[in-house]
Amino acid sequence: MLLHRIKHRIALQLGENKKLQRALLLCAAILCADALLYAVLIVPAAGRLSQAEARYVELKKRRVEAVLFQKQKKELTGLLAGIPTQKDMPLLVKEFVQKARGAGLAVSSINYDIPKRGAEELALLTFSFPTEGKYADIKKFLYEVETSDRIVGIQEVKLDGDKGKVKLQMKLMTYIKEQ
Repeated sequence: MLLHRIKHRIALQLGENKKLQRALLLCAAILCADALLYAVLIVPAAGRLSQAEARYVELKKRRVEAVLFQKQKKELTGLLAGIPTQKDMPLLVKEFVQKARGAGLAVSSINYDIPKRGAEELALLTFSFPTEGKYADIKKFLYEVETSDRIVGIQEVKLDGDKGKVKLQMKLMTYIKEQ
């Protein structure tokens, strides 16, 4: 009952007080305008902001990839420049013979065949490299081959001992490019 009386009294005062009615009406209009502006301007802007942030992250990722690609492209260009051609093969073999002799090894005849080319720019070439000497000298030579600046890999290693000498039969591989 008390609550009913309070409501009735407030209703009477509102009905009599025009200034209070205008103020309440103005507050209601401002709240409606605020809700309308929020729905029309703020909500779409938040969606555009999240899209712009996602685009920024994607562009940043693509930039990092592009910088990495440019760095790798320079390194790959240098790598391709270091690949020997067919006419460079005797020089490559001579270099390894000198390294073997410098390590105190005797070198036998080296065999390699220039591979037939397909459509590729590079061709895989393997060559045998037989040497003989002390075990320590062979280890030293193997280390020099592995740490060489040349693009040469060791495909196969066979060791055989005979009267205090160690025979090394090594198969090396490299890529060669067209002239």
